[in-house]
Order: sequence, then C-alpha cells, then structure tokens
Amino acid sequence: MPVETIYYGESQLLFGDLEIPCDSFKITFKRDSEDLTASNSSTPYGTQFGKVTIEAEASDIDPALRKPVKKLWEQKVKDTLASYDFEEDTGNLIEDDVLYGAYITEVSKDTANKPFSIKFGATGFKKQN
Repeated sequence: MPVETIYYGESQLLFGDLEIPCDSFKITFKRDSEDLTASNSSTPYGTQFGKVTIEAEASDIDPALRKPVKKLWEQKVKDTLASYDFEEDTGNLIEDDVLYGAYITEVSKDTANKPFSIKFGATGFKKQN
C-alpha cells in the first residue's frame, strides 16, 4: 500500500467555523494496491490501484479548544478543513491546502490543561501550491 505524507509546521486550521491553531499538522494519503500476475507466473505484470484513504492529524492544540472540538466530534460534523500559512511579510493568513468532507475520527484523551491532538478523515483534497 503506497503511502505519502505531507508535513506542516505551525498551522492555523479552519474546520467549519472553528479556528484551530496547532504546532504541527500532517496529511497522509494511503492507496490500496494489488500486484497483478498471470496464473503461470510469480512475477507481477502490473499494479492495480484502488481506493485512496485521506487522514490528517493536528497536534499540540490549546486545551481551551478541547470542549468545542469534542462537541463537533460528538455531533459527527462533516465539513471543509482548510490549513493556512502565516505570511511573515504581511502578517496575513494564506490558504494552503483543503480537505473536503472532513470529519473528526479521534480526539486525544483528556489530560488536565495539556495540549491535545485531533485526527481527521476526509473524502477529498485540494493542494493550493
């Protein structure tokens, strides 16, 4: 199964109406694949690719956001998840990549007043740059 991961440093995420600053963000793409062989050969003649699974993880999130994030998770909200880069020259946020049909799959366990992480799944992806 071929896997590709895009790593980001500090990011500003927007999930629905909730802004989520995080210290690290990554998106992973996993593609199902199967080697094709003839019945009389053990050497593959090709590869058949299948479904692509898109996963993302945001880490080191301010504990003050745990409650609104858990509410979105419990409500099974499915929305756009956009990541933004901070442009140092102007101070503006520039949209970087977008996950479509994003939903929260996991919120890290409660640890009193400590940063937490969120895992997402998604149905589509758009690379801006």
